[in-house]
Amino acid sequence: MDNSDGSANVQLARHLGLFEATMIGVGAMIGAGIFVLTGIASGFAGPAAIFAFALNGVVTIFTALSYAELSSAIPEAGGGYSFVKKVMPNAVAFISGWMLWFAYVVACSLYAKGFGSYFLEFFHRYVPVITNFLVGTFGHNIAVNILTLAIGLLFIAINIAGTHASGKTEDVITVLKLIILVIFIYFGIKAVVGDPELAKSNFTPMFPNGLGGVAAAMGLTFIAFEGYDLIATVSEEVKNPKKTIPMAIMLSLSITIVVYLLVVFVSLGAVPPKGGVPTWQMLGNYGEIGIVMAAQNFMPKFGVVLVLGGGLFATLSALNATVMASSRVAFSMGRDWMLPNKLSRIHSIRKTPVMAITISGILFLGVAIFLPLDTIGTASSLLFLLTFTLVNAALIMYRRRAPSDEKRFKVPFYPVTPILGILTSAGLAFYQLLHEGLAWGLAAFWIFIGLAVYMIFFSKRASIVDVSRSIESPELLNLRDQAGYKILVPLANPQRASELVEMAGRIAGVSQGDVIALTVVDLPDVTAYSEAEPFMQEGQRVLKIAQRIAIEKNVPLTSLLKVGRLAGQEIVNTAKEQNCDLILMGYKKEEDPLENSIIHKVIDNQPCDVAILKGDSVLSGPIEKVLLPIAGREVHDNLKVRLAHSLYQKSECEFTFLTVIPSNANSIQEQRAEEALERAGKIYNIQNTQFVLETNDNVAAAIIDHAENKDLLMLGMQQEQWVQSFFFGSVAEQVAGQVECHTLLTKAYAARKRRFRSLFQR
Repeated sequence: MDNSDGSANVQLARHLGLFEATMIGVGAMIGAGIFVLTGIASGFAGPAAIFAFALNGVVTIFTALSYAELSSAIPEAGGGYSFVKKVMPNAVAFISGWMLWFAYVVACSLYAKGFGSYFLEFFHRYVPVITNFLVGTFGHNIAVNILTLAIGLLFIAINIAGTHASGKTEDVITVLKLIILVIFIYFGIKAVVGDPELAKSNFTPMFPNGLGGVAAAMGLTFIAFEGYDLIATVSEEVKNPKKTIPMAIMLSLSITIVVYLLVVFVSLGAVPPKGGVPTWQMLGNYGEIGIVMAAQNFMPKFGVVLVLGGGLFATLSALNATVMASSRVAFSMGRDWMLPNKLSRIHSIRKTPVMAITISGILFLGVAIFLPLDTIGTASSLLFLLTFTLVNAALIMYRRRAPSDEKRFKVPFYPVTPILGILTSAGLAFYQLLHEGLAWGLAAFWIFIGLAVYMIFFSKRASIVDVSRSIESPELLNLRDQAGYKILVPLANPQRASELVEMAGRIAGVSQGDVIALTVVDLPDVTAYSEAEPFMQEGQRVLKIAQRIAIEKNVPLTSLLKVGRLAGQEIVNTAKEQNCDLILMGYKKEEDPLENSIIHKVIDNQPCDVAILKGDSVLSGPIEKVLLPIAGREVHDNLKVRLAHSLYQKSECEFTFLTVIPSNANSIQEQRAEEALERAGKIYNIQNTQFVLETNDNVAAAIIDHAENKDLLMLGMQQEQWVQSFFFGSVAEQVAGQVECHTLLTKAYAARKRRFRSLFQR
């Protein structure tokens, strides 16, 4: 989203763990590619197809490491497109997004056409009347195209309607695909062990088509290793991204490489040749259903059904994922004014980017119908190779500009690793230029059209969102010096934004602090994160008000908009992610804080100090009179000392320290109360201070009485009430609802008590 006009930095809620993130990568890579491309790759390279897959794994590792570091340093949605736009000119960023869009479009074509082939083969074996009718009436190729068109239109409609699988469902789908391939590998290895001489003869000669055949197979099958980058596209939703994303990328790639090599090995080694035709050539002749033919030779009868069903299932799963991915790239580019802004429009009822889905669908159906399958696979691989070349270059440029961060993952053997990533990706792409002219022609035509479209229509309007720079205006940029004390200010009500930003500015101003204004958009459970745009408008409006106040009051403000399911939990998560020192919240005087679930959640899981500002009117002018009740041990509350000093140094206000003792207090109690006031004077060290020791059996009434002419009342929350989660002491409850002045309720972070409480709760 363009933030040049003052809109906020938008983030998604972090809800994906290591397992979920790894399954995203594994699910994207272990899918239709291995089912559809094993036979075709064998036809290109012969038994050396196993080297083609292995070398692609090596080439992919270099780029995967670059993705891992960039995702760790820039954990935001968008993947490779986001990385390139951080460090490269708008034109290059556009081309990276343009190529990525078409790469996903072409991948859609591959999976849709693969479904057509698997459909005909499945029904040819088990319901032959359907296949015989289609092939007999239209011919094999036209029948495949009809099925491709039908399944493509179906999934375009599904995506427009907004149907989406939950993360847990996708995990189950991925595990099922893995189980099918593990069963296939088991029976294949069993066959190889039973007849090792067959396997030996099948791998002789190893390179029947020379190294050129291996390179051609590499270019074709590289798309099968595309998928780990999808982890980067959802990195803004991953917990602890600096550690989780690199681990998920490397785990998913390791699992995928092992499975691929085993599948290709048993397919080539466990199938006997027939009619003088070598096994690799038979697999190549069967093309996209070569793996089905292999299963027929060494698996029980159920194995063929399993593999055919798995192929159908994998192509459908991959098609759904790539239709969504391609449309979301177009949607993001439209939102950035890199493509027509209409592509970023969300349907008012379906909450999906209908135009982006429709245009992407028309493109992939055209490619699928008019181009052969091997050209489609090679063209998609080529475009991914070019995009990965830019990502490796982006890492080198990012390293030169970005500050050192020891916590993030770093590529080993830098800069050798990204340079090897550039050379291998670009080298393989160049080889395809020499040997796969049609695929290169398709890619070059798309890039040329993209450059022309960009230069004519979008070069002057393009505005890339840089979410790592969350300063929204030049005026605020001038206020940001060295970051000190960090204050997180959650905002929901536009009427409360002004006073909270004003108070945060008073507190942060003394220590060159940084104020982070946060709005959490509570997304309905039935709505996907990618469809959250319509829900963000109110949040953006609140943050713009906060920015305006910050400029007027000289407050160093950063704006952040998060999309999540539970606002309270996202406030806690953000405070942890941003290493905040204080959370400053607010609510109206007539509200009951115990009924505020968001405040309750934050207090119950506070990761730092918390202060809650209670009041109705906007703070105007200096705070001149502050009442601060003192009760013995509270003088050691560092939070209240810091806040009091910040307010005093900002406006030199007058403080009244009040201690209330009961009417039946003896001389010792009175002496201890006087000593508490004296200690407070030394600890707070505020010159303009009055000390009041009052005798009153009703502590709350005494505080209310003294607060009558004050501008601000500071009250501490008692720590002992955590067992029942009633975090306000009884005095604070009574006082806060009755005083007319603003009330600042404080609760210091108690690490030891929180650890004990967590242990107790578990």
